[in-house]
Amino acid sequence: MNFLIRSLTSLLYVGLLLGSLYIDGTLFSVVLFMMTVIAQWELQRINNKKIILSYLFFPAGYMIAQFTPESVPYLMGLGVLGSVIMLSFFSSSNTSSYSLTFVYFLSLFQISIPLILLALLGESNPLYVLYFFGIIWLSDTGAYVIGSLFGKRKLAPTISPNKTIEGSLGGIVVATLALLYAADIDNVRYSWILILMVTAILGALGDLVQSKIKRVCGVKDSGSILPGHGGIYDRIDSSILAAPIYILLLNLFAYVS
Repeated sequence: MNFLIRSLTSLLYVGLLLGSLYIDGTLFSVVLFMMTVIAQWELQRINNKKIILSYLFFPAGYMIAQFTPESVPYLMGLGVLGSVIMLSFFSSSNTSSYSLTFVYFLSLFQISIPLILLALLGESNPLYVLYFFGIIWLSDTGAYVIGSLFGKRKLAPTISPNKTIEGSLGGIVVATLALLYAADIDNVRYSWILILMVTAILGALGDLVQSKIKRVCGVKDSGSILPGHGGIYDRIDSSILAAPIYILLLNLFAYVS
């Protein structure tokens, strides 16, 4: 029964994102804004902090990018900086509760900016958003299946005891091969392989970063809006760490401009 609920929830979640992306880029941006609001509410709830100002981060950043396109590279740089800081946070030994300043940081750099960047990419190059979600979701699914079948060595036992090294590596391989096929493997560039692998690795690390945040907060899930999966903040964990660097690489290798 739990598997059925999880599957139905996943279908609805994927359908909402991909359906809005297919219909219209602006509708996709609205969906991401709604997800941002819910994820920020969940983040504040598990940290017992209230930051009303954080709900303005997405619309403010999005409008700035729309009216001043020259600001987008700076927004991308801030997103990449946020991802790097989150990775350094993951490697730290901090286990104390989070300050108001740190929750502000998470609201802006970990949630709002990555989703703004995805919204902008969805309006200009929706195919690459589709590829992005394909990498993240296939890597996650591949890691679960391969880890269940062959996983023996724990990846981060104190943070996420169910994840294995075999599963994580298998998920990266599955996602990379699947997206190579989807992008026409006969004409693929080596830079595309690099982008796929880096994004899949960052997605896996994003899951672990999120797990550490929730462990410090003393919760298993950030919410319950998605039956069988938890909250929106839980569901976007891999995407929000990987998105800024994925988009940076697309620009560096001139897949988008």
